[in-house]
Amino acid sequence: MADDAHDTAKAFAAELTETVRAVLPESPVFQAMLVAPPHILISVFDGQQNVARLPLFIRGNHVADWKLTMSVNWDHSGSYLKVMRSGFTLLAHSDKLPLVRYEFDDNMHTAPIAHWQFHAERGAFSHLLGFALAAGKNVKPHSLSSLHFPVGGARMRPGVDDLLEFLVKECAFDTVGGWKGAIHESRARYRAIQARTIARDMQSEVADVLRGEGWTVTPPQGGAAEPGEKFLSRW
Repeated sequence: MADDAHDTAKAFAAELTETVRAVLPESPVFQAMLVAPPHILISVFDGQQNVARLPLFIRGNHVADWKLTMSVNWDHSGSYLKVMRSGFTLLAHSDKLPLVRYEFDDNMHTAPIAHWQFHAERGAFSHLLGFALAAGKNVKPHSLSSLHFPVGGARMRPGVDDLLEFLVKECAFDTVGGWKGAIHESRARYRAIQARTIARDMQSEVADVLRGEGWTVTPPQGGAAEPGEKFLSRW
């Protein structure tokens, strides 16, 4: 089973490489590394097998870096490869500290399972959090990066394609010709997979919608599965 998951993860890494190389210049190869069986880490690795920084350019000048990681394994059914954790980091080329981070952790309980963190400061925000600190709340007024901004949970979170488009449109990094088509095709694949996953989580609701659209829907023997708790209520 671990070998099957590794082979599937390798195919996913190859697809990810194709998408990223079609968007950003000088992008290296993503690999699927069996780090703690049966968990598999997908990323770009250096010679010491550490996660590598990937270059970003503006007019050909190397001005920033980014990192992308995904930890994957089979889902509970053993039929679908599932992202357990993922991370995106944007860094200035000359700095080791992140500018922004996006993280997803399916086992997170102390913060939103999908969230952004911003490594910047705003005096007015720190002043606001100071009131909360004075009231005995557990906050860090001078560390905006300690806040986790939720972005849709396990099913509605951004995909890699959204992160790539953020780098291109919002940050204005150099691109490869035809990047829009590559992002749109990859995003369509990702959202189709998410739609199928939501349908499995919310079978009764999907069946009701299909009946309302004129479909004939026959429930499985034993009835539909219970709605997925993570999708409905997890932060």
